[in-house]
Amino acid sequence: MVIIGVVVLKSVRVVNVNDVEAVVPLMCDVGGFRVKRLITKRREGSDKLTLGLCFIEPNARGYRWTFKDRDEVYYVLRGNVRLKWGESSAVLKEGDAVYLPAGYEYELDNLTNEAATIVYVITPPVE
Repeated sequence: MVIIGVVVLKSVRVVNVNDVEAVVPLMCDVGGFRVKRLITKRREGSDKLTLGLCFIEPNARGYRWTFKDRDEVYYVLRGNVRLKWGESSAVLKEGDAVYLPAGYEYELDNLTNEAATIVYVITPPVE
Protein backbone atom coordinates (compact mmCIF):
# COMPACT_ATOMS: atom_id res chain seq x y z
CA MET A 1 0.00 0.00 0.00
CA VAL A 2 1.29 3.47 -0.90
CA ILE A 3 -0.01 6.71 0.66
CA ILE A 4 0.18 9.86 -1.50
CA GLY A 5 -1.23 12.87 0.33
CA VAL A 6 -4.66 11.62 1.40
CA VAL A 7 -4.92 9.07 -1.43
CA VAL A 8 -4.16 5.46 -0.52
CA LEU A 9 -3.01 3.33 -3.45
CA LYS A 10 -3.34 -0.44 -3.18
CA SER A 11 -0.48 -2.68 -4.14
CA VAL A 12 -0.33 -4.28 -7.56
CA ARG A 13 -0.99 -8.00 -7.23
CA VAL A 14 -0.02 -10.72 -9.70
CA VAL A 15 -1.94 -14.01 -9.46
CA ASN A 16 -1.01 -17.12 -11.45
CA VAL A 17 -3.88 -19.44 -12.37
CA ASN A 18 -1.81 -22.44 -11.26
CA ASP A 19 -1.62 -21.06 -7.72
CA VAL A 20 -5.41 -20.93 -7.26
CA GLU A 21 -7.52 -23.93 -6.26
CA ALA A 22 -10.48 -24.90 -8.44
CA VAL A 23 -13.75 -24.97 -6.45
CA VAL A 24 -17.45 -25.51 -7.08
CA PRO A 25 -19.10 -22.23 -8.18
CA LEU A 26 -21.51 -20.36 -5.94
CA MET A 27 -25.07 -21.77 -6.02
CA CYS A 28 -23.96 -24.78 -8.12
CA ASP A 29 -25.72 -28.05 -7.31
CA VAL A 30 -24.80 -30.00 -10.48
CA GLY A 31 -21.55 -31.64 -11.54
CA GLY A 32 -19.06 -30.63 -14.19
CA PHE A 33 -18.45 -26.99 -13.22
CA ARG A 34 -15.38 -25.62 -11.43
CA VAL A 35 -14.09 -22.08 -10.98
CA LYS A 36 -10.80 -20.48 -10.06
CA ARG A 37 -11.35 -17.08 -8.42
CA LEU A 38 -8.21 -15.24 -9.49
CA ILE A 39 -8.84 -11.72 -8.19
CA THR A 40 -10.99 -11.40 -5.06
CA LYS A 41 -11.78 -8.83 -2.41
CA ARG A 42 -10.67 -11.11 0.40
CA ARG A 43 -7.34 -12.18 -1.06
CA GLU A 44 -6.23 -9.28 -3.31
CA GLY A 45 -8.30 -6.46 -1.80
CA SER A 46 -10.34 -5.75 -4.94
CA ASP A 47 -13.29 -3.55 -3.94
CA LYS A 48 -14.64 -3.23 -7.48
CA LEU A 49 -14.69 -6.72 -9.04
CA THR A 50 -14.02 -10.45 -8.94
CA LEU A 51 -12.13 -12.06 -11.83
CA GLY A 52 -12.13 -15.79 -12.44
CA LEU A 53 -12.14 -18.72 -14.80
CA CYS A 54 -14.99 -21.21 -15.12
CA PHE A 55 -14.08 -24.69 -16.38
CA ILE A 56 -16.98 -26.69 -17.82
CA GLU A 57 -16.64 -30.38 -18.51
CA PRO A 58 -18.01 -31.89 -21.74
CA ASN A 59 -21.82 -32.23 -21.69
CA ALA A 60 -22.14 -30.59 -18.24
CA ARG A 61 -25.59 -29.04 -17.87
CA GLY A 62 -27.87 -27.20 -15.53
CA TYR A 63 -25.75 -24.73 -13.57
CA ARG A 64 -28.30 -22.08 -12.47
CA TRP A 65 -27.60 -18.91 -10.51
CA THR A 66 -28.75 -15.36 -9.99
CA PHE A 67 -27.21 -12.23 -8.54
CA LYS A 68 -29.79 -9.63 -7.62
CA ASP A 69 -27.19 -6.89 -7.11
CA ARG A 70 -24.17 -7.89 -9.23
CA ASP A 71 -23.44 -7.57 -12.93
CA GLU A 72 -21.30 -10.13 -14.74
CA VAL A 73 -19.34 -10.28 -17.96
CA TYR A 74 -18.32 -13.54 -19.63
CA TYR A 75 -15.72 -14.11 -22.30
CA VAL A 76 -15.59 -17.56 -23.88
CA LEU A 77 -11.93 -18.51 -24.02
CA ARG A 78 -12.45 -22.07 -25.26
CA GLY A 79 -15.40 -24.15 -26.41
CA ASN A 80 -19.09 -23.50 -26.92
CA VAL A 81 -21.76 -23.09 -24.25
CA ARG A 82 -25.45 -22.28 -24.12
CA LEU A 83 -26.58 -19.49 -21.83
CA LYS A 84 -30.28 -19.29 -20.93
CA TRP A 85 -32.16 -16.47 -19.22
CA GLY A 86 -35.90 -16.06 -18.98
CA GLU A 87 -37.39 -17.38 -22.22
CA SER A 88 -34.23 -16.55 -24.18
CA SER A 89 -30.96 -18.33 -24.89
CA ALA A 90 -27.76 -17.89 -26.88
CA VAL A 91 -25.01 -20.24 -27.94
CA LEU A 92 -21.70 -18.61 -27.09
CA LYS A 93 -18.55 -19.65 -28.93
CA GLU A 94 -14.85 -18.90 -28.57
CA GLY A 95 -14.28 -15.17 -28.74
CA ASP A 96 -17.83 -14.19 -27.69
CA ALA A 97 -18.41 -11.85 -24.77
CA VAL A 98 -21.72 -11.35 -23.01
CA TYR A 99 -22.99 -8.85 -20.44
CA LEU A 100 -25.21 -10.39 -17.74
CA PRO A 101 -27.13 -7.69 -15.85
CA ALA A 102 -28.10 -8.20 -12.22
CA GLY A 103 -31.55 -9.58 -11.47
CA TYR A 104 -31.89 -12.40 -14.00
CA GLU A 105 -31.65 -16.12 -13.33
CA TYR A 106 -29.17 -17.73 -15.73
CA GLU A 107 -28.42 -21.31 -16.73
CA LEU A 108 -25.21 -22.51 -18.34
CA ASP A 109 -24.79 -25.72 -20.36
CA ASN A 110 -21.95 -27.26 -22.33
CA LEU A 111 -23.68 -29.02 -25.19
CA THR A 112 -20.51 -30.44 -26.73
CA ASN A 113 -18.04 -33.27 -26.15
CA GLU A 114 -15.27 -30.70 -25.62
CA ALA A 115 -14.35 -28.88 -22.41
CA ALA A 116 -15.11 -25.15 -22.26
CA THR A 117 -13.43 -22.30 -20.38
CA ILE A 118 -15.01 -18.94 -19.61
CA VAL A 119 -13.33 -15.85 -18.19
CA TYR A 120 -15.73 -13.99 -15.90
CA VAL A 121 -15.90 -10.68 -14.07
CA ILE A 122 -18.43 -9.95 -11.32
CA THR A 123 -19.01 -6.47 -9.95
CA PRO A 124 -19.19 -5.66 -7.11
CA PRO A 125 -17.05 -8.59 -5.89
CA VAL A 126 -18.67 -11.62 -4.31
CA GLU A 127 -15.98 -12.32 -1.72
